[in-house]
Amino acid sequence: MKFNLLKSFTLTALIVAAAASCKKKEDTTVTPSLNGSLKFSAPEFVVPGTALKMTPKGAKHPDGGDLGYYWKVSPVMEKSDTVKTPGQGSQQDSSFTYTFPDSLGTYTIYCSAFAESGYSSLSGSNYVTVVKGGLEGSVKGRQILPNDPHETIDGIDYYYHEIGGLKWMRHNLETGAGEPFRRARAMENVFGKFYSYEQAVSACPSGWRLPTDAEWTELCKALGADAQTEAHSNIPGIAAKLMANVSFNSYTMWTYWREVGDPTNESRLAMIPVGYANLGEKASSPEADTHLDLLYPEASFKGLYEYATFWTADDASADEAYYRYLYQKSSELKIGKADKKYFGASVRCVK
Repeated sequence: MKFNLLKSFTLTALIVAAAASCKKKEDTTVTPSLNGSLKFSAPEFVVPGTALKMTPKGAKHPDGGDLGYYWKVSPVMEKSDTVKTPGQGSQQDSSFTYTFPDSLGTYTIYCSAFAESGYSSLSGSNYVTVVKGGLEGSVKGRQILPNDPHETIDGIDYYYHEIGGLKWMRHNLETGAGEPFRRARAMENVFGKFYSYEQAVSACPSGWRLPTDAEWTELCKALGADAQTEAHSNIPGIAAKLMANVSFNSYTMWTYWREVGDPTNESRLAMIPVGYANLGEKASSPEADTHLDLLYPEASFKGLYEYATFWTADDASADEAYYRYLYQKSSELKIGKADKKYFGASVRCVK
C-alpha cells in the first residue's frame, strides 16, 4: 500500500512537471497591429442609384509596408471587395465605389485595413439609409393618391384637403429656405424641411400662407372638438384624427398608446412625427458639399417618432411665436411657443 501511494505521488509530480514544461514552450507572441484608427466618411441618407465613393483614412503600417482594404456592404454583398495599395506613401487610389440599389432601407458598410506581413487588421463601419420622396417613397400610409386634389406650382404638386372652406396641405412643406432632416438633402422631400419662424412666414408657395392659430382651432372644431375651444389652448381628444398610420422605410412612426388610440387620419392631413430642430446660428458663409446643407452647421434634430410640430402665423412676443404640436402619448393637439430664430418646425400651408 505504501509503495502504491508513493508511486501515485511520483506519477502526479511527473505529470505536473511535464505540464509546466509544455507551458514554457507555448508561443506567447502577440500579433502586432497596424497603427492609427481607420475611418471613412459616408452620408447618413442617399437616394436610390447614388454612386458613393469612399476613401479610407487613418490606417498606417508601422514599417511603411503595403496596405490593403476589404470592403463589404451588408446585406447585399456576399463577398468582400479587395483594394490593394502599394506602400503607405503611394498615391494610388484606395477608395471603394458602391452604387446603392432601389431597395429602401439601411445598409452597413464595412472596411478593414490589412497587411500581408502578419499584422492584425483595423476595421471601421458606417450606416447609410436609402430613402425616396414622393407619394410612393419612404413615407407610406398617408393615403394620398395621385389624382387627389392638388395644385402644381413651379413643377411641384401640392396636395390639399378642404375643411371648413380652407384648403390645407396634406404633406409637410419641402420648398424654400429651410433645413432638411439631419441636414441631408436626400431627406428634403421625404420629411419636408424644418423652418425657423422667420423663414416659415414666407416659405409657402404663391397663393398659400402660414395658418393662424385660430384656423388651427377651427380645423379641430370641424373634426369634432368642443365648439367653445379657444385659440392658444390645448385641444383634447383630437390627436388620432390628425395622425395617420404611417411608416418610414417600413418602420411604424406613431407608436400606439391607449390614451390616443389608433390613428384614423380623419382629417386626411396625415401628420407625421418627424420631430423638431434646434437650428442654432446660421453659417456666416454657407457652404455645401454633396451630402450636407450647412446653412445651420450646428443644427440638432430631436423627437423623431415622438412629435409633429407646426408653426402658426401668430406672434407670442417680439422673439417668440406659437406652434402647434402632437405628442405620441397625448390625445391633445398642444400649443407651445418658441424662439423665432432658433427653433425649427414643419410647415403646413393653407389657402
